[in-house]
Amino acid sequence: MDRYELIDLTRRALKIATDRTTDMTASERRQPAAAYTDRDRFDRERELVRCSPQLVGYRSELPTPGTFCTKTVMDVPVLLTRAADGQVRAFQNVCAHRQAPVAQGCGEAERFVCPFHAWVYNNEGQYVGGPGRDGFPQTLKPGAGLTELPATEHSGFLWVGLDPAAGPLDIAGHLGDLGPELESWNIGNWAPIGEKVLDTQINWKFALDTFAENYHFASVHKDTFGLIASSNCALFDSFGPHHRLVFPLRHITDIAEQPEESWEPLHNLVVIYALYPNIVLSATVANGEVFRVYPGREPGHSVTYHQNATPMDLSDEATRKGAGEIFEYAHATVRDEDYRLAAEIQRAMASGARAELVFGRNEPGLHHRHLAFDEALGDPLLHD
Repeated sequence: MDRYELIDLTRRALKIATDRTTDMTASERRQPAAAYTDRDRFDRERELVRCSPQLVGYRSELPTPGTFCTKTVMDVPVLLTRAADGQVRAFQNVCAHRQAPVAQGCGEAERFVCPFHAWVYNNEGQYVGGPGRDGFPQTLKPGAGLTELPATEHSGFLWVGLDPAAGPLDIAGHLGDLGPELESWNIGNWAPIGEKVLDTQINWKFALDTFAENYHFASVHKDTFGLIASSNCALFDSFGPHHRLVFPLRHITDIAEQPEESWEPLHNLVVIYALYPNIVLSATVANGEVFRVYPGREPGHSVTYHQNATPMDLSDEATRKGAGEIFEYAHATVRDEDYRLAAEIQRAMASGARAELVFGRNEPGLHHRHLAFDEALGDPLLHD
């Protein structure tokens, strides 16, 4: 976003904070609890996610040719590389022999050696050597190698597709008008801090729901996020199936009497992007967090990969330590406050005690997300 757009968001955020209100929908929405517990619905959602382009990390995780990183996406082990031509490539991180992973972690490598029988692959996924080649005349025909996946970088992030035969990814079409805005943050070039995993007994959509409103800040996060951002106070804007929430920080009213040209918008806002179908991106002046939320084994299970990056210079030890502490604070808050309570709610929904949940008028992110899922799956619209 340019400064004019940021000032406009700040102006809107200051108004709702001053008025002690929030963006609202026209009416409430009744949400069947079965949307979080039904096996058939879950299986269709899992396939929906599997077929969607997947944001898996920051451009800065592959800074130069010869670098690589590994990911797990919908239980699929993935190896991403930046080859000599500068292009990002992705492969199933699975040896063509006995399916052992050929790479671990992240770093620099021109060759990847399978730890099981020492089959060797280059960073373009091609088999380039190994012992006992004569034993595999069919498998090791010319062109043998790792299974390649569609991959690209767009808007500062790394993207993959899980279907090897699906063809090139159209991320510009997927993101629509939101793509240039994401690129403008430059988060993809920020320094990665790390990745943490939350394996939880929560439906994947309910995990996403915890990021779709700040109505709960005053109660669930009263001693953490609630001290920083105003509760039940947010801007909402949609971009096709994606949306953006803006949470005013509690001190935003301090700028009310200051001239707009002196405002520092990013010192007064947290911006949350919901990237359909399963990605949450939180952007502040100091952090760019990515939450990759995947359906798990069953309706009441999901896996969240939480990454963080910062524009700060991590070559300084004190700065690096401070950035790590901020990441741990944010992760612990989501784990111990959001997800712990969500697991209790998931058990209540599974019990069948109540047939419905309610999305209030003050929770437009929830309305928008679940409407997008309903439309994608061909389900009838839920009644208000």
